[in-house]
Amino acid sequence: MAAEKLTTGRLIQILVVMAALIAAFIWRTFDYSDSTNVFQCEMSSGGCQFTVNGTQVEVLAKKQSDKSVLLVVNSAINPSSLYVNRGSVKTKIDVKNIEVTENNRAYLYALSDNVKYRAGDKLTLIIDRDQIEINF
Repeated sequence: MAAEKLTTGRLIQILVVMAALIAAFIWRTFDYSDSTNVFQCEMSSGGCQFTVNGTQVEVLAKKQSDKSVLLVVNSAINPSSLYVNRGSVKTKIDVKNIEVTENNRAYLYALSDNVKYRAGDKLTLIIDRDQIEINF
C-alpha cells in the first residue's frame, strides 16, 4: 500500500471511529453486571432444595455419632467452595468425600467442633458463580 498524505477528512474519520470505539468500551464497562444469584437456605428442617442453572441442588445437615455435623450437598454441579462466615472472617471448609449416585454426586463436608453455628454465623456455598447462604 502506497503512503498517502493525511488529509483533514481522513483525520476526522479516524477520530470519529476512535471516539465511537472508546464510547463502546466505556459503556460496556459500566453496563456490565455479574449474573451471580444469592439463594437463602434455612436448615431449620434439616435441609433445603433450590435450582442452580436448571439443576436441582439439595443441602442436608446430618448429625454424626460423635456430635459433629456432616453437610451433604447433592448436586450434579461441582460446588467450588464452602465458607464459614463469622463477621468479616471467612474460613474455607474442604470436601471430605464425594459419593457418586445415579444422577448426582453427594459432596460431603465435615464441619468441625469449632464451627458452633452461633447467631450471626453463616455458611456460604458457592456453586457455578451462585452463592447459597446457609442459616442454621
